[in-house]
Amino acid sequence: MWSVCINRNLSFERLLEIQEEKLRLLKPNQESMLLFAELNPTITLGSRQVHENAQFDRLNQVRVSAEENGIDVVHGHRGGNETWHGPGQWVGFVITPLEKFTGDPKGVRKAVCGILNHVAQVVREYIPDAVVENDDRMGIWSTSGKVVSVGIKIREGYITSGFALNCFPTKTSFFSINPCGIEGAIPDFIFKHGVSQEKWQQEFENIPGKIVKAFEKSMLKV
Repeated sequence: MWSVCINRNLSFERLLEIQEEKLRLLKPNQESMLLFAELNPTITLGSRQVHENAQFDRLNQVRVSAEENGIDVVHGHRGGNETWHGPGQWVGFVITPLEKFTGDPKGVRKAVCGILNHVAQVVREYIPDAVVENDDRMGIWSTSGKVVSVGIKIREGYITSGFALNCFPTKTSFFSINPCGIEGAIPDFIFKHGVSQEKWQQEFENIPGKIVKAFEKSMLKV
């Protein structure tokens, strides 16, 4: 079973602190949690961007853009390149033993694919033709753009970090950066598909519960 923690109006740094607190509580009994947050506007950097020389030019561009818009830039302690988090998006941290989740103590790719397939069940309620990409476009995509990003880190046999699901756009969304640093990619949002604006907030509140149900009832599909 998955325990659940939902948080609002957090900085990314505080979300990481909460993850650490929950991880310490979960590990002794090998328990699992889905940690959700709607964050203050933030651009996070992944390990690929921070550690590969080829990414330095774009890193500087990201920092300049963020500074111009008064947005924090932080190291996300996950794989991949830069992405945005903020209002209208749910960040979901999947905190669980890797082997328990995948049946494989080395199944990192299985874990990523499993997370995406679980979240895709919810995305397809709003975008029926959404697809999971497992290559260098890793994530969930509509025909219009990227809907879900994913990036995990394995620590002492535990999965940490997770996914970000774009629900509805706001004036602060993405600040013209490409989702996950993918050239030519644009973000897409589930609630512009068949959901009126006045229902966005109500539907937004329902998303964590739907994702929890998907994790609890679904067999891992990779």
